[in-house]
This record gives sequence, C-alpha cells and structure tokens, in this order.
Amino acid sequence: MQEKILILDFGSQYTQLIGRKIRELNVYCEIHPFNNHPKIDSSVKGVVLSGSPYSVRDEDAPKPDLSAIKGEIPILGICYGAQYLAHFYGGEVAPSNSREYGRAKLGFINHNNILFKDISLHSQVWMSHGDTIVKLPSDFKVIASTEDVNFAAYKIDGEESYAIQFHPEVYHTTQGKQVLENFVSKICGCKQNWTPDSFIEVTVNELKEKLGNDKVVLGLSGGVDSSVAGMLLNKAIGKNLT
Repeated sequence: MQEKILILDFGSQYTQLIGRKIRELNVYCEIHPFNNHPKIDSSVKGVVLSGSPYSVRDEDAPKPDLSAIKGEIPILGICYGAQYLAHFYGGEVAPSNSREYGRAKLGFINHNNILFKDISLHSQVWMSHGDTIVKLPSDFKVIASTEDVNFAAYKIDGEESYAIQFHPEVYHTTQGKQVLENFVSKICGCKQNWTPDSFIEVTVNELKEKLGNDKVVLGLSGGVDSSVAGMLLNKAIGKNLT
C-alpha cells in the first residue's frame, strides 16, 4: 500500500505549493477538500492542514472533522491550520493590530524539538495572516517565535501534533523545505522513496488488478486530468480501452 501524506485544503492559494514541496522530498501526497477526504487508514502517515483566506473567527469558517486524526497520527497545521487547532481546542485567536505579512526572523527556536532540527536561529520565514494567536491551550507548548509573533510554532503535549504560523512551502521561508522534511521524514516516518515513475508503475498495476479483462470507455476532453488518465489506462489495459 502506497504510504502518503494527506493535505486538507481550506482554500489557500499556497496549498498546491505544499503538495509540490512534499513530492520534491520524494514523498507521495494527496490534496483533498477539508470536508471530503479519504478514510484514514494505515497508508496515511500524516496530515497537513493548509492555510485559508477565512478567519477561524468567521461564522462560516471551515471546520474539519479531526476525530480520526488528531492524537492518532501526526498533524502539521500551517497558518489557518495552526490557528484552527489553537482556537477550537481551548485557545484564542484575535485580529492582529497590523496584518502580519512578509518576512520575519525566528528569534527563538526550541532545537530539542524535532520539527526544528537543523533550522538556524534567525532563519527567515514568510508570514501571511490578518489574525494572530493570543492564547494557547495549556497543553500546547511554544517551539518557535519571531519578534512580533510569540506563537510562531507549537507542539501539543502527548501527541504528534505540530503547528506553524508561517508558510514553509514558499520561497521566502529559506529553510521551509527542511521543516517539511523534518515533519514527513522524522515525525511521520515516510521513507522518501516515491518518484513520479514509481507512481506510474504502482497506478498501472492497481488498474490492471482492478479492471482485469474489463473494457473501459473514457471521455477524453484533452485536459491534463483526462489525458493522464488515458495514458495510464492505455498502459494498463491497452486494446480494452476505447
């Protein structure tokens, strides 16, 4: 079974970048809407909660069901994800005095925490949020801060749940890829042996097993999704594809 990271999307413009960065680490990941994701099984090694244009204080703020996730498998909340965990589990999020947008430096890092292994003090990060966390629940412990953001990162005691207020997936967070690697490799235990070629091989084999000698009619629009589906099906069942 292909091990993977699930990314729950809350509508952030950066969500696809998170997926790209994780795949560049040779870890397979899938992006799904926060309210319509696959069942959590043994193939899911960790879950990333994306950013969002919403505020967690909005009446219609996205609220994921984390009952099968939180405390069971590793979580990394990014921006909105970090604020969601803090706000709905006993902390408080409030409007920031000024929109926290742009470059910042990590003035405090708990280097004993594995999420920040090999991350340099004063490392540059990229902030993009209008709200800020003003109070953490008692079992949430700060693991990084900037001059303006006290709760730039935290971990929840007793579980592998982490959150960061900055965006590790963007270019301006200079060691963001290392943060993501620490999460998917050291915390989630992903083997980092996935490649696009291996994805093709695994997918073709799964299609062969699932379809057997069945015939398939594919509606081909010419877009990326249907074209890739057509190529994979052709490799798997050849003349049985119309």
